[in-house]
Order: sequence, then C-alpha cells, then structure tokens
Amino acid sequence: MDNLQEGSYRPQRAITCFDWDGAGIPRGERVERAEHLLEALDILGMLVPVDAISDSADGDGDHRVPLFSQAMPELFFVQTEDGWVFSASSIQFISELHGDVVSVDVETYVRSLPAWLRATPLFGIAWWQIFGALIAIMVSILLRQLVSWSVSSYGAKLVERAGLKASAELVGRASQPIGTIAMAGLLYWALPLMRFGVQTNRVAHIGIRVLAAVSAVFVLYRIVDVVADLFARKAATTDTKLDDQLVPLVRRTAKVMVVGVGVIFVLQNMDVDVTSLLAMGTVGTLAVSFAAKDMVSNFFGSVSIFTDRPFHVGDWVVIGSVEGVVEEVGMRSTRVRTFYNSLITLPNSTITVTAVDNYGVRQYRRCSIVLNLTYDTTPEQMQAFCDGVRAVLKANPTVRKDMYEVHFTAFGAASLDVMVYFFFEVASWSEELRERHNVYLEFLRLAKELGVEFAFPTQTLHVESMAAPSSAEAPVVPSEEQLEAKVLAFSPGGKLSRPAGPRITHGFFAGQTPKGSDAADAGEG
Repeated sequence: MDNLQEGSYRPQRAITCFDWDGAGIPRGERVERAEHLLEALDILGMLVPVDAISDSADGDGDHRVPLFSQAMPELFFVQTEDGWVFSASSIQFISELHGDVVSVDVETYVRSLPAWLRATPLFGIAWWQIFGALIAIMVSILLRQLVSWSVSSYGAKLVERAGLKASAELVGRASQPIGTIAMAGLLYWALPLMRFGVQTNRVAHIGIRVLAAVSAVFVLYRIVDVVADLFARKAATTDTKLDDQLVPLVRRTAKVMVVGVGVIFVLQNMDVDVTSLLAMGTVGTLAVSFAAKDMVSNFFGSVSIFTDRPFHVGDWVVIGSVEGVVEEVGMRSTRVRTFYNSLITLPNSTITVTAVDNYGVRQYRRCSIVLNLTYDTTPEQMQAFCDGVRAVLKANPTVRKDMYEVHFTAFGAASLDVMVYFFFEVASWSEELRERHNVYLEFLRLAKELGVEFAFPTQTLHVESMAAPSSAEAPVVPSEEQLEAKVLAFSPGGKLSRPAGPRITHGFFAGQTPKGSDAADAGEG
C-alpha cells in the first residue's frame, strides 16, 4: 500500500504482493486493481494493520491471515512460493468492494471545478471538500429535525390512540434519537463523496457509527418502556397481582440488557476488540463475584419472592420490625411504604430469611370488643341486648355469618361485660373501618331503644349518715314483649335495622368530595 501513495508511487513493486496468476487478472489491469483496493480502503477509513501482520516465512503456523479479521474477512493473505500475497479470492472481491464504495465518479466533477476550489488550505483538505462537508452536515441536521417531528407528531398519536398516554410521551422523547439515526445514515452515505484522506475518513466513520449506536441504544431503551407500559396495562385487568409485580422487574432487566449490549455495540463501532476485552474481563470474574455476593443473593431473593409469592404489591405486611404496604418489588430490593408515609427499602436476601406476616391476604378481618353495661341492667334487658347485637351482626352484609360470638361473660368491677367477637369480609382497611363504624352505631341505637346504658369506671362511697330520700322516679323497664319487639326491629329487614348506618351527610370519606360542598364548587370553578 505504501508503494501506491503520493511521494512513493512505485506501482510495479506494489502489485508483487497479489496472487494475480491465481485470479487470472491480465497484466494491464493489475495496477488499476491495486489502486482500486487502496481507494476503497481510504474511503472506508481502514488503515492496514502493518504491525499486526506477521513477517515470518510461515506466518506463525497460519496458512491464511486476514487483513481485517472482523471488519472485512474477505481480504486475507495466503502463503505461496513467493511469500505472503493477497489471495485470488481477495483480488476478485476488490471489484465488488470498489463498486459498492465508489458508486459515484467524483473525480470527473472535481477536475471541472475552478482551481481555487481544488486548493488545499487545511491539512490537505480542499475547499470543495470543506463546502461539501458543511452542506452534508446542514442537510443531515434538517433531516434529523424532520424525522424527529414526524415521529413525535404521528408516532405519539398512534400510541396515544392505543390508550398509552405515558408511552406517547416516551415516543416523543425517542423521536430525537430516531432523528439522530437518520442524520447518521445520511452522513454515512455522503462521507465517501467527500474523498477525504484515510485518517479523516477513519475518524469520521468512527464518530458516525458511535453516534448511530448510542442513538439506537436510546431508542431501544424507550421501546422497552413502551412495551412494558402495554403489558402493565394488560396486567392491571387481570385478577392476579403476580403479573403486576413481574412487569417492573422485566422492565428493569430488559433495560440492563439493552445498556449492556449497547455498550458492547458502541465499543465494536469504535474498533475495539470486544472479544479480547471480554476475555480479559474473565480474569477479574472471581474477584468481582466476591464483591457481588450480596447482589447475587438479592437477585436470587427476588426470584424466590416471585416463585413463593409471600406477598404482592399493595399488600399490608409485617417483615421483622417493618410494617407497611408493599410498593415495589425489584431485582435487588423491596420497598415498603410505612403507615407514617416513609419508604423503607429491604434487601431481598433479608426477606427470604425473615418471617413475613401478610395481612393483605386475609379473607376475614377480626373484630373483638367488650361492651360494658351498667349494673342496673335487668336480666331481661341483658338477654335482649345480646340478642339484638346478634341481629345487628346478622343484618350487616359484610359480617361473616357463620362465625360470631355474643355473650354476657363477666361481672366487671364497674360493669356487666358483654363479649362481641366477629369478622368482616372486606377488601381493604378503609372498608373495615367504615363497616366497624356502621356496626358500632347500630350498637348505640340498640342500647338506646332497649333502655340500657354503657358503664364507665365508678366507685360507691358508703357513709353512716343517710341522705333524705329523693323524689326521683324509678326508670321504666320495658316488658318482655316490648324488648322482643325492639330486638326484632334490629334483625335483617326490621324497621329499625340500618346496616349501612344512619346517613346525616355524605360522610366526607377520604377520596370523596360531597356534591355541593365548597371543595366541589372550587373544583368546578
């Protein structure tokens, strides 16, 4: 190749390193064929690795030595009686290579340009090359803006029509990298037309390839988000929560893989020997494995969580000393939102060896209370009150009907104690509190109707001097018929039964705004 350069042009010496006889090339075409090879390699920015080519007579035991082992395996040397020469098949490949690379006869147009445009004011680069490069850069920038606008406008609308508004924003963000890929493609096509030197072409090719590779990684990164959003939307429609947990984990894993493959892809486009680099990396694998022991443990912990499924996202759990709602399960850790709204991150390896108490999978939620009645309650009133409490529980649709206990259980220091033990069948803590509220209101109304009172701690003081008899009337105790009628009124379908509780206002529950309130009016305004 050196014998075909300006200043050392010795073509007859240059053609001695080709197997012309094996390729059947006439003598008159040999110099042109060698020049075509040099021109194609210069345009592609491929420097011949002279130092990497063995000058040994036997080629270090190899009978076929590629010129560019990865980028262009079609060009290789073979051993002959005259030494190491380009093979016959490599010579045949030169015509194909030159036809693909030198598709436009630029030299003819250059010779027709004025002399001042052919002058080389800067590092051997002519004015026409400088102007051509500037035009190519400006056109490629315009193309990038056009492609980015098209993807952002039409692509985002198509994704939004599918019901993925968040993904539509991601498509908008991916429009710039897609436009950059189009820009790199135009520059890659225009670069051979500039006829720069091999060093300039080499730097330009590496820059364009790296630009396209990095942009492709960004696009794939956004595509992972769009696909994950699509699966997350489908997962939200299923009854199981396993897929809701799996989607974020797969999203993160896919992103890590995209970044890892992208780094290798970028390094390859920078002409880095990735195979040797990975081989060198295996030397430090043992040391890294010790350093990454916790990371590996956490990863297998996450696998254990997904296979054993001790909890799902949204479950109320107690893990060791941590209590709260599971917010996210990742590859390394699990995040729990506590009831005082802090976020605790637990390593998955710790969760696998810790007892997990999952309140979120409860089918029933227990309620156990003791109602204290005053000592002036008659036996008939006590029996009626216990029967009425059972009627209230029977009438409430969220109370488990096959397991509840209501009994007069103890004579307390200041009260007659009635144990009430039952279960709610509700899906959330908020529903449990609301139904507990409704049941307790029914207990109050029942006590008022039966004429019984709830006790509170009291003490009786005995003195020798007695006070004068008061004129207060004794309380009226309902008859057994009246007590029975009142109890039946609280049974399912009874006229006094209100399982949902009395409704005075909307209730002002969390997440609800009553119609006609100031908050609603402000929102409408």
